[in-house]
Amino acid sequence: MTIHVTPIPSTIELAAPAFTLGTANTAGAAVTAVSSNSTLLTFDTTSPVAVAAAAVVGSATVAARRDHVHPGIAAVTSTDHAITRYSGTGGQVQNYTSDAPTASDAGVVLMPGQPAFLAYNGSAINNVTGNNGQYIGVFGSPLIDQADNYDDTSTFTAPVDGRYRFSANITLNGVTTSGTRGRLRIITTDKTFETYFNPSNSEATTDVASSISMSTLADMDTNDTATVGIMVGGEGSDVVDWAGSSELITSFSGELVV
Repeated sequence: MTIHVTPIPSTIELAAPAFTLGTANTAGAAVTAVSSNSTLLTFDTTSPVAVAAAAVVGSATVAARRDHVHPGIAAVTSTDHAITRYSGTGGQVQNYTSDAPTASDAGVVLMPGQPAFLAYNGSAINNVTGNNGQYIGVFGSPLIDQADNYDDTSTFTAPVDGRYRFSANITLNGVTTSGTRGRLRIITTDKTFETYFNPSNSEATTDVASSISMSTLADMDTNDTATVGIMVGGEGSDVVDWAGSSELITSFSGELVV
C-alpha cells in the first residue's frame, strides 16, 4: 500500500531579519517570518567617527564593537581649541597649532602660552620726580616676556580677559630729607592701585636711596594696559632719580592668574 503525503500550503514566507533597535517596544506589521538560524545585523564595520564636542543625539542604526577606539574630540573652532586627548606618558595635549600645554608623569603642567613677564631698569634715569609730578616708570630690559605682551619699555597689554597679578619693586636715588611724600602706583586701564611711602631717610641729609614694593590683583579686559607710576613731593623740583641696576633693584612683573 502506498501512502501519499500532501504538503500543507504555507501562507507565511520567510524573509531576512529586519528588526529595528529602538528605545521602546512597538508591534510590526510584516506578514513574513524569520528562520531560527537567521543572522541579525547588530555591529557595523565602519570606523568610529570623532566624538563630537556638542552633546547631540546620534542616528546610527547599528552599534560599534565594544573594543572600538574613537579618534578623539573635534576642535570647537579653528581658533578655540578643545582638548582632544592626552598623547601618552610625558606628552602634550593634542590639537594645538602652537604653545601646547604639557603634562609630566609627576603631574607638572606647563602652559607656554600663558602671559607672564619680568622687566627691569638697567641704568639710572635722572631727575624724574620730586615736585609731586608723576613719572611712568621705564623697565627697558625684559628678562621674561612669555607670550610677547610687554612692549620692552613700560607697558603690558592684556591679550585676553582675566585676573592678572602685578608686582613693582622700585628704588629711587637722590632723595633729600625734604622728600617726605611718596606714592607708588600700578596703573591699569580701569583702575589705579596706590601705596604711600616716605621716600626720605630721617637720619641722612641728602642723596638718599629709597626702595618700595607693592603687588596687586587686577581685573583686566583684552587690550587693557598696565604701567607703573611714581610720585615724590616736597623736594621743590625734580631731583629724584629712577634707579637702575642689573641686580633688579627696579623691576616690574606680572602674569595671568585666572
